[in-house]
Amino acid sequence: MEQSSIWLSILSYQSAISWLLIGSIVGVALLMGLFVFINGTSKLESGFTGRLIQRWSIRSVIVHWLGAIPCLVLIFTGVVIGAGKVIFEPGSTHWAAAVKLSSTLHELAVFPFIFGALLMVIMWWKKQLFKKYDIDWFIKAGGYINFGKKQHPEADFANGGEKLWFWVFTINFIILSATGLMLFFSEIAPAPENAPMVISLHIISAMIIGAFAIVHIFMATVISEGGLSNMITGKCDENWAKQHHNRWYKAINKNSNEVEKNG
Repeated sequence: MEQSSIWLSILSYQSAISWLLIGSIVGVALLMGLFVFINGTSKLESGFTGRLIQRWSIRSVIVHWLGAIPCLVLIFTGVVIGAGKVIFEPGSTHWAAAVKLSSTLHELAVFPFIFGALLMVIMWWKKQLFKKYDIDWFIKAGGYINFGKKQHPEADFANGGEKLWFWVFTINFIILSATGLMLFFSEIAPAPENAPMVISLHIISAMIIGAFAIVHIFMATVISEGGLSNMITGKCDENWAKQHHNRWYKAINKNSNEVEKNG
């Protein structure tokens, strides 16, 4: 805990970092909310069929939440640690206690996050390789724009946006882990003159993951109708698969045993 106190004291004088942290999380959330307000959500054009397709294995669902829950804890506590001492009543004993608690929770979530994230990267990377048709997915904004002639671009098991999120997460996860472990263990801690650079790298990577995570959460819970069940039950509706991942649906549809009647 003595080690974390050193980094907290450095953060106390970095007001720009505090505003960037708030802006990256709150700003993206507001933009996504504005997008939904103007554009609306992406409904299933043919409705739900009631026929479910196994999209994720139970193991994959567990691994997802094993990485996602500590990731959310790290994002929330990271904002409090990075911004609390400067923006929220500087010097307040209440916020000092909140920062101290957040620092403890942040440290406790580190290794579960690293473990879960490593499993996700190892298990899923082969399905996240970009293909030529992913370019069209980005050009058509994934088919999520409701104005004009709506088009649903080609997508395999993972669409272009999901692949982008995966690789952005992977790259910044590596940076976060490396810098975080340097800040965690005094044996490999940076020299005092290098500490601000290490902290800045850590926070920039955290802001990128945090911003993308907000988009990911909005897509799964608000924008894409029927999307949330993917990572709760591991299954999706047949029409959801047809509309959002047509190439994957055509491939697995050859085996009719993968489609079951929702009873």
